[in-house]
Amino acid sequence: MRSEPVVPQHSLYPAEDRQSTDRIARSAVLGRAPQNPGSKPSTEGVVTDTRPVRPCTEDLQTADLQAALSQGELSLVYQPILSAATGAITGCEALLRWNHPSLGPISPAFFVPLAERTGDIVPIGAWVLDTACRQAAAWPAICRVSVNVSPVQMQEPGFATRVAAALRASGLAAGRLELELTESVLMGDAAVALDHIMGIRALGVSVALDDFGTGFSSLGYLQRFAFDRIKIDRSFIKALGKGRESRFLITTMHDIAHHFGMAVTAEGIETEDEARTLRDIGSAELQGFLFSQPLANEAVVSLLREEAHRQRRGNVGRQPRSSRHAAP
Repeated sequence: MRSEPVVPQHSLYPAEDRQSTDRIARSAVLGRAPQNPGSKPSTEGVVTDTRPVRPCTEDLQTADLQAALSQGELSLVYQPILSAATGAITGCEALLRWNHPSLGPISPAFFVPLAERTGDIVPIGAWVLDTACRQAAAWPAICRVSVNVSPVQMQEPGFATRVAAALRASGLAAGRLELELTESVLMGDAAVALDHIMGIRALGVSVALDDFGTGFSSLGYLQRFAFDRIKIDRSFIKALGKGRESRFLITTMHDIAHHFGMAVTAEGIETEDEARTLRDIGSAELQGFLFSQPLANEAVVSLLREEAHRQRRGNVGRQPRSSRHAAP
């Protein structure tokens, strides 16, 4: 499950509100009501705070995650992936969003690790898989949908069976689903992970190794596990303009992937120079804000219909007009 940069708590709430929240937490431990400059005693001698206190993300617990799932606070947005050669849309990566009723949007970089610690990532991950398959099944059948998988999910018994059930319920063709794993998925029980990967690929679903090059054992994993694709991490892409070493590393990654028969997707592309260099090196696909920010499903449907029409006309060499629109 992909995490994204967390927003510092001090940027969400002013210092005064954070102090109020801290007082509430301390008071709860001590078994008494918090006292604030705006507080007054009630008729029963209990301090009553007259100011509303805003919650903070550090107070979120498993009950909040479960409520998010049951009350429809979660949603998916999709970032298009483009062919480096033609500019045609070849895939869309599903990204999870949480709009909390009090806190507003919460970064996946915060709540995904929390869900993994509590185990709530299992039902949340199942919801993501089911929703992505169901929504993608209604798209024009010109691209795949990529879904991030948590290490916790990959240790669950019968995960490949769960994937098969999602495909069956949605009617999505297996060849239009790709699951993205990071090295952390493989650092648990490797035998269990390998069994799941084999079971997933036997369904006809492709498997990608995400954030390639950021861990210590990428090359070893390529020897032990069968991947259809690697995704080169943004940290390598943004270093392209800082010297020849970065280009050499990315070229080497391409050579290794091609040796193992794997396609290469470069993600996190933000400039034309980066895109041009990666095309020259041999990336099969490109992904990043240069081409499109994540889009709501409705916008993806419209974009893919436009793309399908263009492909029928044989004009796939230019960037879709609406691909830069962000999700609301």
